[in-house]
Amino acid sequence: MQHILVCLDFSEFSKQVIPFAVALAKGFGAKITILHVLEKPHLDPHVAIDCFEWEMQKNEVKHFLNAVKSEISNDGIVVATETVEGQPAEQISFWINNHDVDLTVLCSHGSNGQTQWPLASTAQKLIAGTPSAILLIPAKSLIAHQSKGNNFTVLFRRLLVPLDGSSCAESVLPFAINIASNQHGKVILAHVIPDSGITHVEPLNAEGLALEQHILDYNWNVASQYLNKIESRLKSTTDISINTSLLNNHGIAHELNKIVNDQAIDMVIMSAHGHSNQQDQYCGKVALDFLEHCQIPIMLLRGQISQGKISVTLDDTLLESKLRLPSQAVL
Repeated sequence: MQHILVCLDFSEFSKQVIPFAVALAKGFGAKITILHVLEKPHLDPHVAIDCFEWEMQKNEVKHFLNAVKSEISNDGIVVATETVEGQPAEQISFWINNHDVDLTVLCSHGSNGQTQWPLASTAQKLIAGTPSAILLIPAKSLIAHQSKGNNFTVLFRRLLVPLDGSSCAESVLPFAINIASNQHGKVILAHVIPDSGITHVEPLNAEGLALEQHILDYNWNVASQYLNKIESRLKSTTDISINTSLLNNHGIAHELNKIVNDQAIDMVIMSAHGHSNQQDQYCGKVALDFLEHCQIPIMLLRGQISQGKISVTLDDTLLESKLRLPSQAVL
């Protein structure tokens, strides 16, 4: 990871993701770009914008970004700032697609504050519609951090890596090892046993129960051998602590969140795809379900998106237009 993008608005939530980005930038030796989207004050293309007020807002953003840049640069990190105009999710996605961004850091909620929904609309759109890796910081984890009186010194000491036996899921291991090494932490490898697949239209008879138990035993043995193999391979190449966790399936997202709570996990590092490997989508169903319910930082790494992926491209003239917003132009 050489280039980390940090998405900021003026909310307290968004500013609190900066230490997370700094910690990772130090570990990977990456540069940081801080991006702010200056939203249009209204959506009516026929109403003129107050130019004086608009310039005042732009100057306010400039001073805000320069202050953040100065603070981060003191840590010896190369920092750049960017301001774009338009609708947040669309402009951020457009910027990512036109620059070499390896990781995008953002909070689950922004200027509208925490809501009843697990993800704000901007975060949801970026997770589902951008190719870069995402580090999502849930607002709930920031609130919990504040309640403990911490000064936001970020430490990733206990990293959870969910594995389902696929090469996609295993592809995140080098990143986890790198972060754990720099943070002097440990890695927990987790596997959730797949469902037995037995059809339940009525209570199972003795034959059905025996078959279900046989499948569970088989899956447990295979998964146990698999995790032990991965653990052994990693321990032969690194000195960091490696542990494994094997669980029966009561819902994959539920089981992973149980590990997060029971083992005081600091961050989850996972692939956007597993066995299903739906490369025509930026995020698989299991990963998205987990993202919406997890209350700690999650790094979601992407594989190569299929060439058949249909993406919306925006005309530069529409992006620069003062009369129409990009979101209106592509409806």
